[in-house]
Formats: sequence, structure tokens, C-alpha cells
Amino acid sequence: MQSAIRTLTAVAVLVGGGAACQTTPSLKGDGVETQTIGDLASVNPVDIAVPPVELGPGVTAAPLGMLRTSSARALVRRRYSPLAMSAVDESMAVPVGGLNDSSAALEASYSMGALGEDAVLEVVVERWEMPDWTALRSIEATLTGRLINPREPMGPALWEARLDREFRFSVESGTASSSDRALREACDEIMSTLMGDDVATRREFITTNARDVQNLDF
Repeated sequence: MQSAIRTLTAVAVLVGGGAACQTTPSLKGDGVETQTIGDLASVNPVDIAVPPVELGPGVTAAPLGMLRTSSARALVRRRYSPLAMSAVDESMAVPVGGLNDSSAALEASYSMGALGEDAVLEVVVERWEMPDWTALRSIEATLTGRLINPREPMGPALWEARLDREFRFSVESGTASSSDRALREACDEIMSTLMGDDVATRREFITTNARDVQNLDF
């Protein structure tokens, strides 16, 4: 995979020491109902494509762009290399009427393996409610996440989890821009919770048991 399509962010400085030990996902976080780890250890993905976050049936709105960015940040913190989202988007931008039809609408479906990635992170928002974000800083969210092997897209997920809980954040007075910043930070916390936070423990567990265990259900 060419380094030109990798995401280079300031967050990468936090991981230190290279990407020898990938640690997504970690132990189940608070509010994560189910977590299944499949063939993650043997596939050992590094480069991961993060296509746009999807809305589930009945969900009308959610900060999809923020959640997508937060997903990539969560991968970086766990020593993975998310591909540049611009490269993923370019691979998706094929006009419905063909490449020569500049006025046609664009399809928004990522073809797994198009960029030679090791895995694809698929996130679906099943519920997203913000009854009074400005006053309460409260979000009720249900999300599912799946790490998929692009070579076996119809096979079992390398990892999957489902989060269903209410998040409450501190309320600070300020402008609309500060509210947007608070929402970005909230998305970071939500995606980190979905993937779990106990990185060191999960790394040790996978290293110790990878050869003996194929499927773990928490």
C-alpha cells in the first residue's frame, strides 16, 4: 500500500513506537452490549479503509462526517493505519451514468479491496437522539461496528460490536463553534467506547491466546 493514501494526523504522535502491535478492538467498553472477535489475530490487518458511516433504517440524521473522522482517530490510537478518506471517497465516486457523464449523480458504495487495504471498518448508526444538545449535552446512541476482511466480505467479521447507551457530557457556555467542538469530542468518546479502551490488556490477551482461540464472545 502506497504511503500516499495513508492518513497522516497529529494523533499519530500519541501512539509512539511504530505500528507493530495493533490493538483494535480492546476489551468490551461500558455500554457495549456484545463484542465478537473472529480471525483478527491471524489476519493482523494494518491498513484499514474507513468508508462513510451509514444510517440504519428509521434514522434520519446523525453527524456522520464527525463519526467517520472519530473512527479513524480511534484506529490510529490502536496503532492501525487508516487510509486517507479522500482516497476512499475517490474510489467511490463513480457517476451512475458512467465515467463520461459529469452531470450524473454519484454512487456512494465502497468496493472492498479497491485500495488494497487489509480490512474495512463498517459503522452503522441505528439510533441517534439529541433532544436538547445545547442545554443538556446528552446523546442517546446505538451503533454497530464491524471490521471486515475485504478478501472474504461475506464471511464472518474479524471483529464486531454493538453499543447502546446514553452519553452525557459537561455543559459549557459558548458560541455555536464551541458546541460543534463539543460534538466532535463527543463523537471521539463514542467511537472509542465502541471499540473499547483497555488497549494494553487486550494486546496481551491476543498475543497470549491467538494460536489457541479462534472465536471469542464477550
